[in-house]
This record gives sequence, C-alpha cells and structure tokens, in this order.
Amino acid sequence: MLKEALKKADAREIAPLAYAIHLLVNKLPVAMRSKEKPGVRVEKGKIVDTNYEGYVLKLAMELKRTLRVTVIKGPYAGLPVIVVPIIDIDNPEEVLGAVGVVDITAGIFEEVLLLARRPELMKFLPEDAFPK
Repeated sequence: MLKEALKKADAREIAPLAYAIHLLVNKLPVAMRSKEKPGVRVEKGKIVDTNYEGYVLKLAMELKRTLRVTVIKGPYAGLPVIVVPIIDIDNPEEVLGAVGVVDITAGIFEEVLLLARRPELMKFLPEDAFPK
C-alpha cells in the first residue's frame, strides 16, 4: 500500500519525508520525487520548490542505480550530487521514486571512511563502504 502511494505521490505528500531526510543529513539540500510526479526541493530548513522534476532524479530512476555526478543545469548546476532511486525491495525492478542530496563534501565522506577504517563500524556497514 505504501509502495503504491509513494510511486504516485505528489510534492505535498512526499515533503515530510524529504524534510526528514534534510534534517538527517544536517540540512544539506535535498531533492525528492515520486516515479510519476514532480517532487520537492528542501534547503535551509524550508521547502523551496514543490514542482521539481530533477533531471538526475529521473536518470537515477531510469538507470535504477545510485548516481554520483556533477549537475550541469538547474538550481544545483556545477555542484556534486548523490542521487538514489527508491527501489521496491520485494521487486527490485520496480522504481518508486528518487531522492538526492547536494554533496557539499565532494566525496570527502568516502575518503574519511577509507582513512578511519574503524573496526567497530564494520559490523554495521557493507563491504563496499570501505573502498580497497
């Protein structure tokens, strides 16, 4: 039921989830959309766009994979972003939407993980979280 609702959700319906993610990532800019309708952009603790198409969001849904790219047009032009498709776990071919954050760290988190290699984190993170 929730899966179908998410797939068809409009900006107003996904805004609370996008806002929660925005807070979770320490208020980095967040964009989110459903598969079938434009979504939202959240910046500085506020919803700033409720009709956001998002080229990279669409591309992540189409390719069904995480994208780490630098945006070439739109409000985030020139900035690195990380965008993930929201996939139905029970049916991995089914895409429900996409969510992305502006990666103001430009990949530094990956480098920090590489440097830290804290053994106590290993049990919580997948192998690919620690690049070889």
